[in-house]
Amino acid sequence: MSSFSISPALQKSRTQSLPESKKKELDKLKQACSDFESIFMHQMLKKTVKKTGLVHGGQAEEIFSDMLDEERARTMQIGIGDVLFMQLSKGIVPPNKPR
Repeated sequence: MSSFSISPALQKSRTQSLPESKKKELDKLKQACSDFESIFMHQMLKKTVKKTGLVHGGQAEEIFSDMLDEERARTMQIGIGDVLFMQLSKGIVPPNKPR
């Protein structure tokens, strides 16, 4: 059984009737969830990608590798941010009561 009670399309249609302050709150929440997913993926990349040791670039290589991993993490989305948003947005846009 799925834990999602509001589909993204239905939630989007329901947010149109919300006050502007709630819409801004949802936008901030969506950005925070996306940022969390990026940070999570960045940490995973740092722990799982091993250095080959072929090139010894010192501190400059470490900085470049970290920046590259950070950019890769922003584009790698596995859905954690969406799941977080769906769960946390229920506090802003409560689900309809069953009929």
